[in-house]
Amino acid sequence: MLDKQTTDRNRQPIALLGKVYCKVDAQFGAIEVGDLLTTSNTLGHAMKATHSEMASGSILGKALQSLKEGQGMIPILVALQ
Repeated sequence: MLDKQTTDRNRQPIALLGKVYCKVDAQFGAIEVGDLLTTSNTLGHAMKATHSEMASGSILGKALQSLKEGQGMIPILVALQ
């Protein structure tokens, strides 16, 4: 995790590699363990990358837990691609 400093309220921690929790939205498709995740139309959330070859360059990581519906927070393996 980078930037865990608490000196400024506008600063946010950023993960570039490793296992972290991520907000996800399953309204565009259920998320299963191992699915690649990309940015979502839902602000601040990731979603399942249904066409990984089309999402090349915008993959955030891989889901380590499933989410069948709705929004939630799941562990992911960050691997920017």
